[in-house]
Amino acid sequence: MGLAASQARLLTITARKADCEFQSMKLSHEKIALSRDMERISDEYQNAMNQTKLIYDYYGTGTSDMSLTYGLLMTPSVYNDYYPKLLTDKSNRVVLSGIYASAAKAAGIPAEGYNGTPSSEVRNSFVEALRDLGVISASTAANIESVSYNNAIGLGATFSATVATTDITAEDFMNLVKQQCKDTTDYGIVSQFDNHGTCAYPQETLISSSNSEWNFRLSVGNGHDNGDNRVTTLNLYDLLKNDPNKQYTLSFRTGEGATIPAGESAFLQQWVVGTENSPSFLNWMVDQFSSIFGGVAENDLALQYAYNQVYDLLYPNEEIQDMAGKLPNNYNDCDEEDRGGMTARITDGGDLKNYEQSINLVSTKVYHNYDDDDSSVARNTAIDYIGSTYTGCGSGSTSAWDGGGGRRQGLALNLSHITEIFMTAFVEYLRGIDTSQYSYEIGEYSKASLYKINEHGDDIFKIKAPTDVTDGTDNLLAGFYDALFNRICVSGWTENDNIESVEYMQELMKSGAVYISSINNDGNYYQSSYSTDTYISEVADLEGVAQAEAKYNAAKAKIEHKENTIDMKMKNLDTEISSLTTEYDAVKGVISKTIEKSFKRYDA
Repeated sequence: MGLAASQARLLTITARKADCEFQSMKLSHEKIALSRDMERISDEYQNAMNQTKLIYDYYGTGTSDMSLTYGLLMTPSVYNDYYPKLLTDKSNRVVLSGIYASAAKAAGIPAEGYNGTPSSEVRNSFVEALRDLGVISASTAANIESVSYNNAIGLGATFSATVATTDITAEDFMNLVKQQCKDTTDYGIVSQFDNHGTCAYPQETLISSSNSEWNFRLSVGNGHDNGDNRVTTLNLYDLLKNDPNKQYTLSFRTGEGATIPAGESAFLQQWVVGTENSPSFLNWMVDQFSSIFGGVAENDLALQYAYNQVYDLLYPNEEIQDMAGKLPNNYNDCDEEDRGGMTARITDGGDLKNYEQSINLVSTKVYHNYDDDDSSVARNTAIDYIGSTYTGCGSGSTSAWDGGGGRRQGLALNLSHITEIFMTAFVEYLRGIDTSQYSYEIGEYSKASLYKINEHGDDIFKIKAPTDVTDGTDNLLAGFYDALFNRICVSGWTENDNIESVEYMQELMKSGAVYISSINNDGNYYQSSYSTDTYISEVADLEGVAQAEAKYNAAKAKIEHKENTIDMKMKNLDTEISSLTTEYDAVKGVISKTIEKSFKRYDA
């Protein structure tokens, strides 16, 4: 190698070696940064391991998983004994969410409050603002305004706690149901069916084939052969009798060649469960029971328990509840004409190509036969199950969009069983949950242990006595909102737009930024820490810990992958630097010898 070439090669090696050493140093700094990241996520994980959440344990069983929310505290129910449980700041001002604060502003209530309570006109303005903002219904607002304003409740006065009761037998109860309870026609549910049982919603937007018929059907029969015995109304008496030859089933079917997207499954289930003020089957049933048993504290708690049990049975997890929450308020609001548009709307555009996956997202499936030609099989099989039964898809296919060569598809739910479960849960609460002999779960009906009212005609229940005397403050809803109004006016209020966030609200409570104010036996509100409230418990947030662990493992794996990649690169650079060093020394030696030979030649 010539001298010039050797010198050029030496410069190249020197430059490359310097670049490798720079890259190695850079990777070393990146690894240090990853170590800091690992330390940070480890600290976050350790903190999350001690994460807790607040639950509302009204029944005192120690097994409640009811999350403590702003809505639970500020909505009248048996859970707060129809008194608002107020969040208050260090100045004892009531903490209001944005919507409640808007109602206070609309009524002209100053943030600092008044020296006392204002006129009934201001109270009515507050109630009307709550109505206009959608907090309460128009009928609730009218009911509250029809009751004289109680300007002392929550300020030393309470509701009347004395209710005269009388005993009735289960047979008496059934007679009262037959005489007094209203059928679903008077409740507005029948408006969803015509005389042929055809769904009144726009069929072209709710099925994937606009050329096919889609029917809701309310039918009665001997369970295994409901046939075309369609009805358009329900009454509680027949449902409670649970006659095996007179089973009531709600179902729907597609026309030939059509399919059942997740949307239709969700709509049927919502028709049964509904929302707080909707004319659903479950709400209708609660109202009918309340018309006889309501007004007795223990009965009211038992009815709420029964409602919860049926609700949890049909909406067993948050995912199904979330799906129901994405349905439009009005079924006629659907305007998608694309195939499966309703499914996409419910799942935020999710691409659900699998029929079974689709219905599992929004329903409590217990039986399916995807290869059956006849959609009536689902309806006639429903008597054997607690939960929904499905048939259809055709040709052995499970594709949600396969019409199945003209075959029909169907979904069904036995309403007689649902009514029997409600009655069982009601009795279960009155008899004692801890000693319950009853069981009811999604699955085979034959495996359930249910209360058969026709077999217990002598059982005793308590109802309000006809001679019950009240002091004018027995309207629980009016009393609830009067107490809330009075506390806002006397103590003042402050707005917090984020208070409805469960996590945010609970952190404020844990940090002592806000307190719980509850009514005492003397009729006054007292402020205290959540830890002293008998209904509130702080428990380990197992779900939060699990989420934190999953997040930690994912971040750790990502960092370790980056570290391994850096280690490999650094190892390669070290190898290259070593090789370059060896070559550098060799080329340098060649140059030295060449120069030495040149000097010797010219010296000679």
